[in-house]
Amino acid sequence: MSGPSVFSNLPVELVRDIFEHAAHSDRATARSLALVSSAVRHWTNPILYYTVILSSTRSLRAFADAISSKPSDFVRTRVRNLGIFTLGPIPSIHRILSACAGAQNVACGFPLPAYKLSQGDSALQGLTHPREQHLLGVACRDGWDASLVNRTVTHLRIQLPSFDSSRPDRPFAFSDGAGPESGWDRLEALPALTHLAVVYRPTGAVPPAAIVPHLAGLLPSSLSPKGEGGLPALQLILVQVVGARKDASFAAEAVAALNAAAVSASRRALRIVAEHAPLSVVRQWEDAVKGGQSMWESAEAVVRSRLANASQGK
Repeated sequence: MSGPSVFSNLPVELVRDIFEHAAHSDRATARSLALVSSAVRHWTNPILYYTVILSSTRSLRAFADAISSKPSDFVRTRVRNLGIFTLGPIPSIHRILSACAGAQNVACGFPLPAYKLSQGDSALQGLTHPREQHLLGVACRDGWDASLVNRTVTHLRIQLPSFDSSRPDRPFAFSDGAGPESGWDRLEALPALTHLAVVYRPTGAVPPAAIVPHLAGLLPSSLSPKGEGGLPALQLILVQVVGARKDASFAAEAVAALNAAAVSASRRALRIVAEHAPLSVVRQWEDAVKGGQSMWESAEAVVRSRLANASQGK
C-alpha cells in the first residue's frame, strides 16, 4: 500500500508553483506533468504551448493533430512564440499559422513563395498582435514578398541566401529581376517597422560598405538633414554578416568596414550596426524566445553609444 504523497500536506498554491517551475525549466518535464492529472495539465498546458518550435514534418503533424482537439481560443491565446522550420506539408503549416493568430514572435523557416502560391497571405496578415517576424533558412531562398510580413510587425529579420551583393541597390533582384520592385523600397509596405535585421554574405564583388547608403535611405526622414523618405518608425538596422570559417578574415573585415562606413556617413547612418552572424540564426531565435539574450540588445547598445558620442562632438 503506497504512502501519502509528498505534496499531500502542502497548500495547493505551493504545489502549483512547484509544478509550474518544473514545467518552465524543461519542456520534456512539462509534457510529462501534463499526464499526471487534469488539474496539473490545466496548470502546465499554458507553459507547454507558450513557445512552440516545429522542426520536422513529424512534429508539425503532431502539433496540428494536438490543437485540433483544443478550443480555438486556447491555441489563439496561449501560443506566443511560434517557429516552423520544416518544408511542410504546406496545408499543415497554414492550419497552424491560422490557429496561432495570437503569436507575437513568428519565425518562418519554410519556403514562403510556395506557401503563398497555395495558401495566400491571410494567415500571416491575420496575426492579431505580432511583434517580431523572422524569415530564415529556406524562407527567402526563392524570393521575398512584403505581403507575407504582417503590417504591424515592429521587428523583422530577413535572411537573404541568394542576395547578389554586387547589386546593393537591388537586394531582392534574385526573385523579381531588375525592376524597381526589387529595391529596398519594398520595405516601405511595413510602416510600423522599428528594427530591421538583414543576414547576408558579401562576395567581394563590390566593397561591403556599398550597402550602407541604401540602408541609410530606409531610416526616417526626421534623421536626415534633407528630409528624405524612409520608414517613419525605423530606429535600428542590424546587418548580420555571414562568413564561413575559411573566409572568416574577410567576414571580419566586412563587419569592420560596414561599421566604419556607418559612423562616417551621417548621423542618420549611426543607426546601422554590423556584426558577425551567429553560427545558426535559427538557434539564436530559439535561445532568445526561451529566455536568452535578445538578438537586438547588443546593436541597440552600440547605437546608444554612437548617438551619445555624436551629441558630445566626439
